[in-house]
Amino acid sequence: MIVVDAHVHMGPGLANHAAPPLLKAETVEQTLEIFDRSGIDVGCTFAPLIEGGDFEDYEYERSNRFIYDAAKRHADRFIGYCRVNPNLGQQALDEMRRCKEEYGFRGLKLHPDWEYFYLNGPTVRPILDRAAEYGWPVIFHTGYYPLSQPTLAMPLAEAYPTINFLLAHLSYRHTADAIVVAERCKNVYLETSGNATALAIREVLKSVGPGQLVYGSDLPYTEPDDVMEKIALQPELSADDRALILGGTMARLLGLNAATRSTVRAAAQGRLS
Repeated sequence: MIVVDAHVHMGPGLANHAAPPLLKAETVEQTLEIFDRSGIDVGCTFAPLIEGGDFEDYEYERSNRFIYDAAKRHADRFIGYCRVNPNLGQQALDEMRRCKEEYGFRGLKLHPDWEYFYLNGPTVRPILDRAAEYGWPVIFHTGYYPLSQPTLAMPLAEAYPTINFLLAHLSYRHTADAIVVAERCKNVYLETSGNATALAIREVLKSVGPGQLVYGSDLPYTEPDDVMEKIALQPELSADDRALILGGTMARLLGLNAATRSTVRAAAQGRLS
């Protein structure tokens, strides 16, 4: 079984976060230490929020470069995701191109509340046009009214059927709405990171099944083991279904082939031996 964490933050910007992270993940070494003790084989990794202080990177150019350097050094552990601010227009598109052509990134993270845009607003469409061109999955922070309600993802999922959308945090208090979106749009996946409860995970499993639920921790703001335990506690969850949630589905969405999976498993066995 391969464990793919769909929601990992890493980088120097973490030091300036208004709410201190639970764990230390400012450096590659700190993040890998968390991976190893939590049994995470691969992390879909992107920049944290930028909240000022000594480290300023509102265009995410420095942070994306940091993620690239980490993924280049540890290709078996980090899958780089691009992070941009859609409000920056052409600058954001140029940064996406750099992340694709120079960095080889394989996904996109967008945060409507922090960058202040409506999840399905007009500034997002050019960004998603580019993501569709690149074949990138897109993970949205979801859960808060009015910018990131999960129902706002429905017209996007319908307009971009080739994009696989991940709604992070099971959309917090709006899990029921997120379930409706996932039921109607099979290219929408619900992700467990942050404060998603065991009960919310159970409701997703009852409604859409394990095939549209993926494991994410929101590292370093959440302890990865805590989220894994909420999944493990689900009644009548088979070993195959658990493997699907913890990494099988994300491996498929990211196109991790058999050779890549074997490399990751071999690396994991080496770490544990």
